[in-house]
Amino acid sequence: MFISRYLKVESMENSKEYEWISSDVPDRIEVGAGETINLRFSIKNIQNVKRKFRVSIGYSVEENDSTVDWKAVLNISKKNEVSLLGQGSLEDDIDIDPLKSKNIDMAINAPKGAYPNDKMTLNFSIESEDGVHRFTKSVTIVLKPVIVALKTTVGSEVQVAIDLNNRAEKDREDRSGDGKKLPSEVYAIMAPYEIKGYIFVETMHPDRISYLARDIRGYKGMVSGKIDLEEIAHYLTPKPAVSGLELGSLVELVEGPFKGEKAKIISIDSVKEEVTVQLVESMVPIPVTVKAESIRQLK
Repeated sequence: MFISRYLKVESMENSKEYEWISSDVPDRIEVGAGETINLRFSIKNIQNVKRKFRVSIGYSVEENDSTVDWKAVLNISKKNEVSLLGQGSLEDDIDIDPLKSKNIDMAINAPKGAYPNDKMTLNFSIESEDGVHRFTKSVTIVLKPVIVALKTTVGSEVQVAIDLNNRAEKDREDRSGDGKKLPSEVYAIMAPYEIKGYIFVETMHPDRISYLARDIRGYKGMVSGKIDLEEIAHYLTPKPAVSGLELGSLVELVEGPFKGEKAKIISIDSVKEEVTVQLVESMVPIPVTVKAESIRQLK
């Protein structure tokens, strides 16, 4: 959504509304560690004379580790890269020709060595030198964990997840000291049954995950890029065991006294998650009721 700002300009004759500044920057941004946030404001000089605009940016960082700095690239009259620690302010002027527009760009690089919910608040103030126009906006950037995908050999997904969790716990103990218990680099691991050869890891430091997993048996590398939670959220809710089963489907029993026998589904109990099957190779049609987990659907 593109948001336009309208401010009143008073004259001796009348009062009119002019569009002079626009931005699509939201009030709150959630971002993963190590990612970049791009902020842009567009200023239009709506008068017929060249004018100067003063850009002031106040910042305040709230974080668990005060030595972690945020990087910013500010592009107003010239391009500058700065480190943002604690609190402070940045200022610059921009000259705009009559009826022309210029952009104010600020790229924030979220730190990798941070903690969840660490945040930075930016207070923007843009004002024309003649005092006619003034615009203010506050933006809060909050850090959140990211989800990355790791490749594994097929069949070793769960074991890789267990080994990685154990490795992360050992690493946490090694980094902790003086009675201070540091958090693990691994917040959560998911190895969905439906996905072969991959596991998903939630972390604040993706670069550390590849280091921790580097020599785990079955680990084959990290997939580039981040995973949106919405992409894998459906795996967080287990499907009913009878999901996908239909009357008349051909199945194989994988547990119990009839293990290895082929059968046809003749009844499904969704509440108890049980199915009744009839053995297809039996001389006498015998109905057998088993748990849905005890059968494998055949194609």
